[in-house]
Amino acid sequence: MFQPEVKLEFVRRYCPPKAGWKVFVDIDASEEGRTGGERTTGEARRVQRKMQTDSNRVRREFKKLGVTVGGKRAAWFDLHTLPRVEGDRDIVAFHQEKKVCLIAETEGSSIGQPEQKLYKAIGQLVVAASAGELAGWSRALVLVVHGEEIAEHLGRAKVLEKLGISALALGKTRTGDEWLFGAALLTKVLSGKLRI
Repeated sequence: MFQPEVKLEFVRRYCPPKAGWKVFVDIDASEEGRTGGERTTGEARRVQRKMQTDSNRVRREFKKLGVTVGGKRAAWFDLHTLPRVEGDRDIVAFHQEKKVCLIAETEGSSIGQPEQKLYKAIGQLVVAASAGELAGWSRALVLVVHGEEIAEHLGRAKVLEKLGISALALGKTRTGDEWLFGAALLTKVLSGKLRI
């Protein structure tokens, strides 16, 4: 799964709009295979075409779900009368009834070094954890990955749980999802039973 599809599957499984979530997703051009120089090998061109095709499908699926993809974040927060979450987060979802804000960073398949991308995502969530509370809202932080190698690296970063960060290795289906750490904490926050 490339990164846009990881985002789609996480939203479908854990914060779907039909369950009361308002969701904003950021998909940047590099995740869609629209950046970088001309691909020099047949394999690189094949991967780029697949990324582009997949991202177009993912965008259509998000639209069907009622998820906002890209655009002006500040305007989206204001439109829904939600507190602003600073930074370029992959997924920001709010459940107004439960007063829960879910912030997720994701990593999927890529041709780059998986651990480097993972460390960047970890850094994004550490910054999000450091940003302070959202008055009147509980906040859940999740790092979502897809792929064995990157999941293995993430599994070694259990200290993140002390910052309130949960880690999920996304499977092909929800029954294949594996919580690497923080599942109990996240479940309590998402249910509205714990406020952090």
